Amino acid sequence: MTQRRAVLFVDAENVPSGCAGKLVEEATRHGLLLDRRIYGDFSKSSLKPWLDAAAAHALTTRQTVAGANGKNGSDIAMVIDAMDELHSGQTDVFCLATADSDFTQLAMRIRRAGKIAIGMACSKASSRFQMAFDVFRIVDAVKANAGSVSVKASEKPVAKQAPAVRRALKGELLQRIFVEAPPLDGPWVALPDLMKTLQACQPNFDLKAYGHNQFCKLLAFSDVELADKNRKARLKAQPLKKVVDNG
Repeated sequence: MTQRRAVLFVDAENVPSGCAGKLVEEATRHGLLLDRRIYGDFSKSSLKPWLDAAAAHALTTRQTVAGANGKNGSDIAMVIDAMDELHSGQTDVFCLATADSDFTQLAMRIRRAGKIAIGMACSKASSRFQMAFDVFRIVDAVKANAGSVSVKASEKPVAKQAPAVRRALKGELLQRIFVEAPPLDGPWVALPDLMKTLQACQPNFDLKAYGHNQFCKLLAFSDVELADKNRKARLKAQPLKKVVDNG
């Protein structure tokens, strides 16, 4: 299987430099990292630590300056670069490190193009912003001069880092996996076969990103009927709509 190609774009105005290492580590989990850029006005004293982080983690700095009314130009630059990458067709996975909900439409645009959008932040982001991505991670920052104990503390189980918001599988995705999965008994499909089909349809599928710790709980939350002690499932029959003929 060909390895997916990924890029990492970091909103330095919105993410602390202590997250740099963890952001790169998380991004490399999703594909071959072709480019890693950070955006901001690095002449500001508040962003000086990012210059050290850039040298330590081979990040490319994208210097931007505020507009005439103090508007943040780094957001625009990040969107432009992301769209350039999208139209180039060379990138499969877009890792966007920010908690700024202004990037919601960018994440949705990436997904509409059939690419994978990975969100990362070091602080709480709105649930709507998180759901705009295929996967969203909360990454702990490593404090300056922290020892090995502090680094290990940041490597908490994903279950504690995953967003608490519970999400359901989209209707069109449910329809697809039930059609493509091998039938067990009529409309019933075995859960292991359903999971394999889902992972084939959505290689980046992450159960915890949906706020559930079991596949059967995600299916139940998605209004799927379960039976045989949660070993098989089927789509619930849709009620017929009453049609009134006024002709």
